[in-house]
Amino acid sequence: MKFSDHVALITGGASGLGLAVARLLGSEGANLVLVDWDGPALEAAAAGLAASGLRVRHLQGDASESATATAAVEVARSSYGRLDVLFNNAGIDPLLARSVVETVEADWDRVMDVNVRSAYVFSRAAIPLMREGGGGAIVNTASIAGLRPGGDEAVYSVSKAAMISLTQSVALDFAADKIRANCVCPGFMEMVMTDRRKDLTEEQQAARAEGASARVPLGRQGTYEEVAKTVAFLASEDASYITGAALVIDGGLLLT
Repeated sequence: MKFSDHVALITGGASGLGLAVARLLGSEGANLVLVDWDGPALEAAAAGLAASGLRVRHLQGDASESATATAAVEVARSSYGRLDVLFNNAGIDPLLARSVVETVEADWDRVMDVNVRSAYVFSRAAIPLMREGGGGAIVNTASIAGLRPGGDEAVYSVSKAAMISLTQSVALDFAADKIRANCVCPGFMEMVMTDRRKDLTEEQQAARAEGASARVPLGRQGTYEEVAKTVAFLASEDASYITGAALVIDGGLLLT
C-alpha cells in the first residue's frame, strides 16, 4: 500500500489513462479526487471506483479554468485534509488541428489551454497545499510528440513540448519544498484520445491501431495500465531522487 493515507488529484480522470491511474493509486491506498469535463463519464467512473471499495470524490469542470483547479484542491482539503499527488492528465488532440496552416486559431488556443494551461492552473492551486503537508509529487502527461514532433499535429506537439518544459520549471522552482515534478511521454496508446475517437469510425480506429503497431519496434501499442504503473512509480517514494524527468514509454518508437 504505497499510497496509504495519501491523496491524489487526477485531471482527465473519467476515462483512459486518468482512470487507469486512479484505479492503481486507489488500490494502493490513495484517497482520490477526480476532475473531468465529461459529467456523465465522471459520475460513472467515480461510481465504479467507489463500488470497488475505493475512496473517491469528483468534480466536473474544465481543467483549463483556474476556478476548477481551485475548487478541486478545496475538495482535497475539505475531504481529506491534504494533497500528496497531482496527476495533470487532461488533454485533447483535435483531428482538424494539423499543420500550422490548417489549424484555425480557436483550435490552437483550445489545445494549448487544455494541454498546458490546465497543468499550470492546477499546479499553482495544488502546490500551497502540498507545501503544508511537507511536500508532494506532480506527474504530467506529455508525449513523445513533445520530444520529436508528429506530422500534421503541430499544436499538439508544441503543447507537449511545453508540458515537458513546465515540468522541469516546477521541478527546479519547488525542489526546496520537497515537491518533485516529472512527466511521462507515451507513444501510441491502446486507443486514440477521447476527442479524436468521437470523430473516427471504428474502421479508421482499427486501421490506425494496425499501422501504429507496425511502426513500433516492440510490435504493439502500449496499454493504459503500463503507463499507469510508470505514473505510480514517479508519484511514489520509489522515485524519491527523481525530479524534472521526462520518461519515455513508447515501445522503442523514438529509436526508429
